[in-house]
Amino acid sequence: MGVYRPLIRLGGEAMIGMLYPRTLISSLMKGGRSFEKPDFYVQAAREAGEEMWFFSLVDIDWKEGTARGWNGVDPVWKRRPIPDVILNRTRTTRASARRSILRLKRMGKLVCNERNVVSKLTIHRILAKEPALQPYLPETASLTARAVNDLLTANRNVFLKPSRASVGNGIIRISRAGGATYAEVNRLGRTERKRIDVRRIAALVKGRRRNYLVQQGIPLMKYRGRPVDFRVSIQRGADGNWQCTGMVGKVARKRAIVTNLHCGGTSMKAVELFREWGWNPAEVEARVAALGVSIASALERELPPIADLGLDIALDDQGHPWFIESNFRDLRITFRNAGDRQTWAATFQNPVRYAAALLRSREGGA
Repeated sequence: MGVYRPLIRLGGEAMIGMLYPRTLISSLMKGGRSFEKPDFYVQAAREAGEEMWFFSLVDIDWKEGTARGWNGVDPVWKRRPIPDVILNRTRTTRASARRSILRLKRMGKLVCNERNVVSKLTIHRILAKEPALQPYLPETASLTARAVNDLLTANRNVFLKPSRASVGNGIIRISRAGGATYAEVNRLGRTERKRIDVRRIAALVKGRRRNYLVQQGIPLMKYRGRPVDFRVSIQRGADGNWQCTGMVGKVARKRAIVTNLHCGGTSMKAVELFREWGWNPAEVEARVAALGVSIASALERELPPIADLGLDIALDDQGHPWFIESNFRDLRITFRNAGDRQTWAATFQNPVRYAAALLRSREGGA
């Protein structure tokens, strides 16, 4: 790598912005523990001849065009011009946050992953527009008793999912056995099962303060009797093209209905699982990666700009891949927990490499 020469820009300094909650920045400056690893971001930025600037929406001075923030190294707050290219890692569900993102865009700033909380039903509708993706999408609909009955007629089980929640919270599995219908719910690390009346399905989610959808259950491949799906990291790199940075298995805990680590699941290297099942790892990885890239491309056409995604993709007992959900703020911890530290680091670094390329392209090349 050559000598670092900061770029001179009209709108700001040679920095890549990273939007964080203010509380997270304060904690990281003090050495607090987090899924976020600013060291990886800083390293990638420096290798690209840039600097990082971590700041929050509430610390922007709109009149001055500056943001109070942190460089990821020195434990001090400073005020610097707002960077031209920004990676968004803060939730933007509140109206005030959305207004701030809009103001940044009006200033000419490029905010990647600006919409990072998108309902599962919206994602499904976007992808369902693509004929090539339809074979990989479980049937999905807004929650009604009729929708549950229709899906249960053709499937062994169905899942009720909060449209916006993540990490497996609030998911309910509905199944039929012996003429009766049962619901299984995750509670405090345990799975509770009870008999229900489908006609009163709304009562099952009443009081949860979330909109629910119903989705076809997939007969997932299993590892030692436990369901498995995969976190697939799809990102843009320095060349601007979509790529699969890596994939890792998520194995449900015993008798659990979800694979999420938050609910007791564990991580395993994907290649180990593919070999366990007698599959050719290279062939399966290529097929899943191609699907992931197609999904990312379809989502970006409707929700631009996107720098990286964490996709959950399952394989059924016939080896067919199914898209489960997308994460616009992938926690990336599954790779570290599986012992794949190289891929874990790359999932942080690739979006920064892409942002650095965007900075240079906005100046007509380096």
